[in-house]
Amino acid sequence: MIDWRLEASIDFRRSTNAPIYQRHLYLEEDGQFRADLGTWERELLEQELAKPDRVAWLRNLDRKSWSLEIPYQTGGDIRPLFPDLVMVRQQNTADGDEPSYLFDILEPHDPSRSDNFEKAIGLARFAEHHGHLFGRIQLLRKDSNGHFQRLEMNDSSICKQVLLVTSNPQLDALFDAHGLVC
Repeated sequence: MIDWRLEASIDFRRSTNAPIYQRHLYLEEDGQFRADLGTWERELLEQELAKPDRVAWLRNLDRKSWSLEIPYQTGGDIRPLFPDLVMVRQQNTADGDEPSYLFDILEPHDPSRSDNFEKAIGLARFAEHHGHLFGRIQLLRKDSNGHFQRLEMNDSSICKQVLLVTSNPQLDALFDAHGLVC
């Protein structure tokens, strides 16, 4: 069980001229959602929302009462990881019953950051214990061609390999060998 509850409304800071995005879980009074997203977040969101089964999303901000928080260990300390995006996917049933919904955790992360492998391990541990509650749990980065590469922590073989990583070069090798490009 994880302690994560979505609230009736959220506080969200943005610039006055922030771009409008569609299908966010929370809307402003005018029925729109505006946010200042980084380049990777914006590109990933566009890619995700282009798929017909993506019905909603959440920009998961740091340290809010409503934020999804995943612990990771660095230098002996436990720190919080706030994955950037939570996507909601609709899953239709074969028999025509009511559709179900899956929550996907997506964390685009710059591979040059020193905490990369530690956050990957945190996501893998989270997937080990709570993966059954989510659809995809992915760490993403861009490859040399500018495409997103994804490591799927809800794939038990990937998860096990990530848990053995002790450095960023080892994580780089995992991305090279098993990163899904899409």
